[in-house]
Amino acid sequence: MSVSVESISKGFDTLAKNPLLLVPYAAPIIIKIVFDVLAHLFPLRYYFGPFLIAEVPNPSIILLGSIIAGIVGFVAACVLVDMTYDFLSGRPANLSKSLNYVMNRIGVLIVVSIIAAILGITIILLPVAMFIVVVTIIEGTDIVESIKRAFSFAINNIGEIIVFIIIVIVVELIFSFGFSLIPIVGSYIGTIIGWILSAIFTISAVHLYLTLRQLPPPPPPPPPP
Repeated sequence: MSVSVESISKGFDTLAKNPLLLVPYAAPIIIKIVFDVLAHLFPLRYYFGPFLIAEVPNPSIILLGSIIAGIVGFVAACVLVDMTYDFLSGRPANLSKSLNYVMNRIGVLIVVSIIAAILGITIILLPVAMFIVVVTIIEGTDIVESIKRAFSFAINNIGEIIVFIIIVIVVELIFSFGFSLIPIVGSYIGTIIGWILSAIFTISAVHLYLTLRQLPPPPPPPPPP
């Protein structure tokens, strides 16, 4: 079994053993569902003559909900990375501690996430983009050092990372298309499953990084007296 597949398997297993890791994603899930419901309660109406009226969910409400959920989801993902790192390191996963850590570094995390988004657009640098935020949180590095370490990690493990990305994309496409076929409730179920999958793949990315990263050599022993 490749390291990528094993990391995804461990992502499912880790979440099953510690469901608390899913708590950060509760907020964006609730926000997205609430705004989707509001979009259906306050639809746009198109009139085609006196008897024909077409209604569509309000796109402005959906867009606003997606933006807010995305912002909250970014913070939740960062918190989840830190909680997963603690859990895998034998420390208790603590939501409050991880949230405080993320908020104290939010400026750096926002900058590296913007850089990650720009790199991701190029496609070819997607392996780097996927791990910049993970590196920043786990290693506690600044912006420049995080980028350097993310590039080094991606170059040294490009094969495994590509396999990981392909699995993530294929699984998300399958679930997204599948739930889109279910009338009425499909979009709500799809939203919940999508965020849960996002949590699992975030945990899996931490597994993959911790498994493949190259630790710096230990400091040399002190000279003899």
